[in-house]
Amino acid sequence: MNTRHITMLKELDAHITPHSRRTLLEHLQGTYKLLMEWGNDPIICVAGLFHSIYGTYTFEKKSADLSMRDRIRAVIGPESERLVHLFCVTDRSSFYELPVDSRFCLRDTTNDNILDLDRDSLAALIEIEVANVVEAVPRRSKKKALDAAEWYGGAFARSQDYISKPAARAAERCFDAVLNQRPQLGLKPPTLRRVGD
Repeated sequence: MNTRHITMLKELDAHITPHSRRTLLEHLQGTYKLLMEWGNDPIICVAGLFHSIYGTYTFEKKSADLSMRDRIRAVIGPESERLVHLFCVTDRSSFYELPVDSRFCLRDTTNDNILDLDRDSLAALIEIEVANVVEAVPRRSKKKALDAAEWYGGAFARSQDYISKPAARAAERCFDAVLNQRPQLGLKPPTLRRVGD
């Protein structure tokens, strides 16, 4: 993360855009920090810093229009920008529909088509998603945090071969902390298979 990155994010109003009870910039920086702590390549970390700037199917605020791709690519690099674009235009639930052969496909919900990609790209996108979720879940309402922990716990468990060990451990700790609140809310224990099970 450098000054040019932060300057660009501020130009895109990330410092005043609400996200998870604070600003989008704080969430993006937190996502970047987790990816760095887990030992990811700088390309993946920088993609995590910008992961939702084009908007996503769950975070609809578009800080940048897709017409700005060249400008953003010049600031963060083509490989990071490619991951950001994929993260923003695809239905991320398709990350966890693992292939039965060597073909990896994602649904592009923006252009209504199927995108082919390599295993390393899929693993990078899932790693960014883990950081995105782990960073945001503790700041959500208890109900939304529980829903996220249950759904993503299963999703990440199904894709654990694509997730780094530090990311898997961080997700498990995060989800355990959330799911342990269930008795206080009068809810039954979960029956899901969590990361590492």
